[in-house]
Amino acid sequence: MADGIEMDEFLQKWLKQVKSISTELTPKEKERITAAGGQVLKEKLHNVTKEKHFSTHNDKKYGHAANNIDMMKSDVDGDHNGSITVGWNNHYHAMNMMRLNDGYKGYTADHFVTNLIQDNAVSNAVLKAESDEYQKMLDEKGGDD
Repeated sequence: MADGIEMDEFLQKWLKQVKSISTELTPKEKERITAAGGQVLKEKLHNVTKEKHFSTHNDKKYGHAANNIDMMKSDVDGDHNGSITVGWNNHYHAMNMMRLNDGYKGYTADHFVTNLIQDNAVSNAVLKAESDEYQKMLDEKGGDD
């Protein structure tokens, strides 16, 4: 019976540790994980934008869309809940890239953003970066392999 009590205590302690490093992450910890994936998406979006829509026009006010992609550590409403938002840092580029992606009366859509987001290789790279960051957090908290 003594072994059963010790095992029960061990399992309760283990469960508490697992919860603290997995399901009970703070928004700041979630942000840290999603930021790793967001950085990968930001780089991929920069590359595809530069490849498909980089012009020789020298816009003194806004610059090129590919050079104006940012990652915000919040959702689109500005709430810090663990979400990351990746996109263009000004309205001018965001609207132009939306038109190029979705199309409009005078231009057929090329869906470059949609295709990037739906690309399995990109999704896997984002998830790998987030997984690696999560593993670092587990190691810092003393989680055993």
